[in-house]
Amino acid sequence: MKRALIFVHKWLGISLALLFLMWFITGIVLYYVPFPNLSQAERRAGLQPLALDAGCCLSAEAAAGRAGLRFTEARLGMADSGEPVWRLLVDGGSAKAARWQVLDARSGAAKAPLGARQAMKVAECFSGRRALEAEALARDQWTVPQAFDPYRPLFKVSLEGDDGLELYVSSAAAEVVRDTRRSERFWNWIGAVPHWIYPTVLRQFPQAWNQVVVWLSIPGVVLAATGLALGIWQLFLNRTRWIPYRKFWMRWHHIAGLVAAVFTLTWIFSGLMSMNPYGVFSPRGLSAAERERWLGPVRDAVLAPPLALAAVRAGEADAQPLELERIRVDGQVWYRIQGVERRWWVRADDARAASTVHAALPDPLVSDLLRQLRGADRPPSRVERIDRYDDVYYAKNPGSAEASEARPLPVWRAHWSDGTDLYADPASGKVLLRVDPSGRWQRFMYQGLHSLDFEPLRERPRLREALVLSLSALGIALCITSCVIGWRALLPRAAARRKAAHRRSEGVPL
Repeated sequence: MKRALIFVHKWLGISLALLFLMWFITGIVLYYVPFPNLSQAERRAGLQPLALDAGCCLSAEAAAGRAGLRFTEARLGMADSGEPVWRLLVDGGSAKAARWQVLDARSGAAKAPLGARQAMKVAECFSGRRALEAEALARDQWTVPQAFDPYRPLFKVSLEGDDGLELYVSSAAAEVVRDTRRSERFWNWIGAVPHWIYPTVLRQFPQAWNQVVVWLSIPGVVLAATGLALGIWQLFLNRTRWIPYRKFWMRWHHIAGLVAAVFTLTWIFSGLMSMNPYGVFSPRGLSAAERERWLGPVRDAVLAPPLALAAVRAGEADAQPLELERIRVDGQVWYRIQGVERRWWVRADDARAASTVHAALPDPLVSDLLRQLRGADRPPSRVERIDRYDDVYYAKNPGSAEASEARPLPVWRAHWSDGTDLYADPASGKVLLRVDPSGRWQRFMYQGLHSLDFEPLRERPRLREALVLSLSALGIALCITSCVIGWRALLPRAAARRKAAHRRSEGVPL
């Protein structure tokens, strides 16, 4: 048994040592420099104020009807030309993927996709800088995720400035969808891209990418597990000596393995769990039936968008709306009007309620909807409004702009007796998280073990950072010893093969 463990550990170590070393080093970089992302705060900062005259505009339903389109999402904003436009996420049906389409908000006429010059103008209006050039592309390293598919094709616009800012403009949606800067790109090339095995040529095929990562991680788990087993055997079952090796690299590989073995095993295992191999964990979004109940029956807006803005300004004269989003919840149509820091909600399917402005969806609407979200025969055991994070709904950096967007507070939480929890945000009108017992296991096996995202450590960020760096340093040291040992194991074999080949060429019998 021990010989088999040594054989497996040796040859997996020789094969995977460099990969493990890369993962540890790039993980440290990724800890400090995340993958490029256009935050909602950055996006809002680049929007023009929403200016609608009394005769404007068509409702989203009316504009889509004139264009012969069906949509699932609708946003009213200003084009770079200063004209109001509807941006509709058009339902492509079963045969086609969803895509964004821009319509003139006054006439409902469809706007043609942007060209290079128009994309440069959009980037200039967004950033306040002069555009240098625009490159048309379907995808590249920073726009490869499938979330960008409805926005393609794209233009990458380079802007003047010392930071190397590049904006990605959607030709279909006529808006900026991603920004990157030179330093951000540099650190991601030695951080997220190698750590996630994320080259565009592979990542553009999500299933193939998932399988590659999974089948690199599985032997990695076996490698770490066999090393841990051999270390335990040597430590507790070998009665002669704990460290039997005299050679420098073997000795220190054994010592580093004894110290870092458990962490290395949990780290590579949690990395595997991040890929949800073969669907072992449930999805974290609503099921199709739950989504239909959340949206409710289809209704049309009857309130003209300018009247909604007028209601907001009647209550706050200095309000600066930037965008109006049409949202359907429980069969009600609402306009969510977004400002730089504030947002306002106005009921759009009931003219009598048009003068009432809300800061968020009414609490009775959200709580009652959660009670029937999984069917009338499956009511939750508890529905409550929470203003503190819990063990599954939390933010890595509480109080940051990122936390207020991705994990806002307060939210409504519904709990069912089967261990399912749903978290609904009245400020965005969305269910942000659905967690069942398998999701809790994923929370522990991935975020907990991989990033040390445990509540006591999140409350002590400096301690968590020190642990991540020190354990990663131990992992790097272990991998360096593995690389040296592996090289030395292969070197004599290579030399023997070269010597044999030379003797055959000289006609010398072997």
